Amino acid sequence: MKLFSVACGILIGALACHFCLSDVSSAEEKDVPKKAAVTHASLVAYPNAVISLKDPKTELIFYVESNGRRLVALDKDGAVAWSVDVFAEAKIKPAKGEPVIRHLRLQDGELRVTCGKSDEAKVQLKTGKTEYVGSD
Repeated sequence: MKLFSVACGILIGALACHFCLSDVSSAEEKDVPKKAAVTHASLVAYPNAVISLKDPKTELIFYVESNGRRLVALDKDGAVAWSVDVFAEAKIKPAKGEPVIRHLRLQDGELRVTCGKSDEAKVQLKTGKTEYVGSD
């Protein structure tokens, strides 16, 4: 009988331990934040997209809005200097790739914008005037 009682005690202890550990692990799962979903259109289509940039000369900051189409310039005080829908302004309809801005770069005193796979527009830094350059 003593052996039976020891075995029951071990079994009850093991079950209690199991339930305690499962409560702890489920509590830990609740406390761990889930990975944020990527909702920026440019990053969904092109995970390595360059969607923000600062010009050290003018101190303007450029960023692509979450729809992947609109480019915004902020001055050094954080005020909007200009905002433009690059696709509408430059009349871009990418033949290849997703219809979003995928890369920003400074070149020859202008902002160059790659749209879709290989369409490119140039944007005047101070005014936001946008012009289609072509596709490579």
